[in-house]
Amino acid sequence: MALQPSVPATEQRGRDTRRFDTADRVLILNAAIGVLQDLGFAIEESQAAYGIVVGSRIAAGRVRAQVVVAPSGNGTTTAVRVTFQRMMPRPGAMLPMGETIREPEVYAAFFEKLAQSVFLTAHAI
Repeated sequence: MALQPSVPATEQRGRDTRRFDTADRVLILNAAIGVLQDLGFAIEESQAAYGIVVGSRIAAGRVRAQVVVAPSGNGTTTAVRVTFQRMMPRPGAMLPMGETIREPEVYAAFFEKLAQSVFLTAHAI
C-alpha cells in the first residue's frame, strides 16, 4: 500500500501553494520579499540560489513566514509555497515551537498581493 497524504495535508497544500505562468524565479522571489515587507515582516534570511525567504513579525506574538520558490511544469511555470507559523515559547526549551496558521484568508491575502506584484512588475507598471 502506497503512502497517501491525509486530506487536511492536501487541503493545506492547496491553500499554501500557487503556480505562476513565468519561469522567472528571481521576479517571483523579489515580489515575495516585497509582499512580506508590505505585510510587516522583517526579512531574516534570503537564499536566492535555493529560492527561500524567511521573515518574521511581532503581532500578538511572533509570526514566522517561509516562502519557497521552485520551477515547475517542465520549467515553464514557477511554484510558490508559503507557510505561516505562530512561534510559541516552550518552558525550559531554548527554541520556540511553531504552530502552523491554517486560516485560508491569511494565505489568500498573501497570494493576492503576490499576484498583483508579479503582474505590475512584469508589465513595468
